[in-house]
Amino acid sequence: MLSSFLPSKKTAVAGSNNNRDGVHVLYSKPRLTEVPTKIGLVAGEGNFPIVLAQAAQSEGVEIHTFGVAGLAHESLRHYSKHFHLLRLTELSRLIELCHEYGLRHVIMAGRVPHSVVLKQVSFDRRVIKILGGLSNKKADSLLKAAVEELGKEGIEALDSTMFLKSCMPEPGLLTPRVPPTEELLRDINFGRPIAKEIGRLDIGQTIVVKNQVVVGVEALEGTDGLIKRAMPLAGEGTVFVKVSKPRQDMRFDVPVIGLTTIRNLASARAAALCITANESLFFDRHESIELAEQNRICIISWSDGLPLTMDSLQTAAVAR
Repeated sequence: MLSSFLPSKKTAVAGSNNNRDGVHVLYSKPRLTEVPTKIGLVAGEGNFPIVLAQAAQSEGVEIHTFGVAGLAHESLRHYSKHFHLLRLTELSRLIELCHEYGLRHVIMAGRVPHSVVLKQVSFDRRVIKILGGLSNKKADSLLKAAVEELGKEGIEALDSTMFLKSCMPEPGLLTPRVPPTEELLRDINFGRPIAKEIGRLDIGQTIVVKNQVVVGVEALEGTDGLIKRAMPLAGEGTVFVKVSKPRQDMRFDVPVIGLTTIRNLASARAAALCITANESLFFDRHESIELAEQNRICIISWSDGLPLTMDSLQTAAVAR
């Protein structure tokens, strides 16, 4: 079962045409003031694109889905006026369809494993040109180049969390029945700056530590793959730290966790997970927290640059 989001309240701004220039004018805090009436959804794997489509549709936004073949879920058809499955390398076809449907905005959602890019053997001419101009094939480099190419065609890539702000936890302890120990906090504080540096280098978003030793670093396998790899290396009681990148571009590669993440952590008998507050998406939160607490997994959402201590967690709890 997918988690729901909390829709923002639509209220026309005084003196505004509520469908001026193809956008709904909204008043909401802290959400956006303008939302396009139709959006192209570039969908990878996982629940993220589905939850986003549900949220956008409830806001009255028309969805045109361009799913990555072999990754996007077929259920997206139910939320889409048009649904196409494209190969990852068909950027020219994506642009053609956006122009055909009059789309000036797209949102990228869902994981596209970097290994898929490595296994591609054929590309359209536009992609070949883009790849030829890159100094490396890191995820950020590829995605920024694709976004820039879309921009040249008058198609803007939007913040992928724009409809899902309520799915982004604020700072605090998310598992009140499983508070951290001092030992867990030491491991989290040890791991956070290292994970941030790994993110800066565009290697991955997650590391696993135990007793202030780095057990593993996320790379092509993704977070779930890292969790499965950590258990044979370090046994139970590991601590996972998943961060947003420095100067995170919210248009793509936003950190995401959900029920599958927690199930894998439970299977690995992990002790804790820490994510970046206000910059990470947490789907199926109620079910996930219930499962985490049943398995004695502590989950913390915390902001970069803030000291993480028992006292600061208590202060955050009072503030909430």
